[in-house]
Amino acid sequence: MQRAAASAPTAGSRIGRRSTRSTALHPGRRNYIAVWPSLFATSMGLMAFLPMLALHVQEQFAIDDANELAFWASLIYGAAPFSAAVAGPLWGALGDQRGKKPMAIRANLAIAATTALMPLAPSPVVLLLMRSLQGALAGYVAPAISLVTQGMPRRLHGRVIARLQVAMATGSLLGPNLGAEITHWWGRASLFWVASALSLLAALQLHLFAREERVVASGGVGAFLRGFGRGCRELLRQRVFAGLLVLVLTLRLGQNMLEPLLSLFLGELGPVRWLSAWSHTRELALDRTIAVAFAVLAIAQWICTPWWGRMADRHGPLRCLGWLALGLCALQALASLVRDADVFLLLRCGTAALMAGSMTLAYAAASKRVADEHRTLSFAMVQSCIQFGLAIGPVLGAVAAARSDGGRDFPRAFVAAAALCGLAGVGMLWLRRSSLAKVGG
Repeated sequence: MQRAAASAPTAGSRIGRRSTRSTALHPGRRNYIAVWPSLFATSMGLMAFLPMLALHVQEQFAIDDANELAFWASLIYGAAPFSAAVAGPLWGALGDQRGKKPMAIRANLAIAATTALMPLAPSPVVLLLMRSLQGALAGYVAPAISLVTQGMPRRLHGRVIARLQVAMATGSLLGPNLGAEITHWWGRASLFWVASALSLLAALQLHLFAREERVVASGGVGAFLRGFGRGCRELLRQRVFAGLLVLVLTLRLGQNMLEPLLSLFLGELGPVRWLSAWSHTRELALDRTIAVAFAVLAIAQWICTPWWGRMADRHGPLRCLGWLALGLCALQALASLVRDADVFLLLRCGTAALMAGSMTLAYAAASKRVADEHRTLSFAMVQSCIQFGLAIGPVLGAVAAARSDGGRDFPRAFVAAAALCGLAGVGMLWLRRSSLAKVGG
């Protein structure tokens, strides 16, 4: 009996594999099984409407001016990530104090409620406010990842986080294609209601199957805020962690400058030829081209994210993140020279393979440098930097692409994005090699 117990696999090694000795699941594996489908469903719903958001704004509010459309599309796209970045650390600290599972469920319910109301917005300002509210109440990724990784060996965090990223990637793969077909048959407004229903299913999945020991919170609001402030100060005093946050923000600014404007950029290039041959109208071919351009990001995450997770555990996440950023710099610069949709789609595949690792590596780099009691807060701070990049990057992209004659200069915007990615890459490699980054990789 003692020998059998000694030879039993560790809890972390059983994550992702079926237990043959007991019908009882280890809490980490049970939560992995519960969280994976919830991340998939929420991501699929969000990515059903986000790639088409600029076109929805154009059609819903009859905006014909190119610069005005780029302004509103970028602002509305970025409103949710911006408010999520501001509120995220508070939700993260609350998750550490009150429980990760309640925070993940709350976030999915908030996404469901706010998304269902978006097609009813009478003006761009109201839609902007709805997106801001969605972001402020959301923040489902950090508590979900923290729920799975708590209690697991740190050496496995990169791989497990990568597998959870695959869940989101799979949803992101199906979402744009689902959105293109739903739009064709039932109109763009139905995209928001589908996304709302999928978020509700994600919340139900977590409620029924995720497990977490009930957290007994001590003190009231004042004690929570004092603990939140103390946790933030402790994390930011770690200079490598603080530098990581700045560089992750810089990378995400460059990475996301053109994402909400991609549908407009492809509108200028036109649909790819092979999709035009399969589509009844040019509009359907263009919608499918946009869907494919976003779907390749998800396909790359599905294929490449586990590889990035292994590289993080083997070579160090910060080093990998630096080389990734430099690769994005080169590809964004090349994109400024593209004038054909088919060529751009090929280049997009290479960009997608690099983008697939950015979030996983950022979380893994943070995970190696924080104490367990601040894990959700640290993930939320990293997520806030990512969200700030999603929010501010598109605005920078719209400004960089604007021309005085009312047109858009997308090549100039791609060059600006390349510069930010290059700056982030050099900074990460310097941080990795400095004396501050000697411990933990």
